[in-house]
Amino acid sequence: MKLRVLPALLLSLSLAACGGSRGMSGSVLPDVPATSLLAGQWTPISAELGGNDYPVANFGGASLQMSGNSYNFAGDTGTFTIVSNGSPSRMDIQGIEGPNAGHLIPALYQINGDQLNVSYQLGPGVRPTGFSSPVGSKILVVHYQRTR
Repeated sequence: MKLRVLPALLLSLSLAACGGSRGMSGSVLPDVPATSLLAGQWTPISAELGGNDYPVANFGGASLQMSGNSYNFAGDTGTFTIVSNGSPSRMDIQGIEGPNAGHLIPALYQINGDQLNVSYQLGPGVRPTGFSSPVGSKILVVHYQRTR
């Protein structure tokens, strides 16, 4: 259940970025806040956990809803805070209700048009440093497609 909530939290955190956002070329778009780019509905298209494929069917058809600095993923709700903008950007996700309630999840995210990649640290380790999930790790990497 915790694995269903983490992708939602990470996406929510990416929406909370303040200041400029990065466009598809990586250039700064000073008048477009990250929350505008991330707001909406995101559907997981692939995932990896602990060095193995993680079937998106495990998410039960859920999609990530992002608005402001909050998220909802199949009943897992919470907030996110952008820690830094960059390539990739870092965020902290705070679960409020559902399987991740009370948990702080450090994550990375990267958005490119209608594609969103999030790397979540589900275990006690440090924030992920990239978009790979080493064998035996508790790092969940989810690739999302904007659906609206």
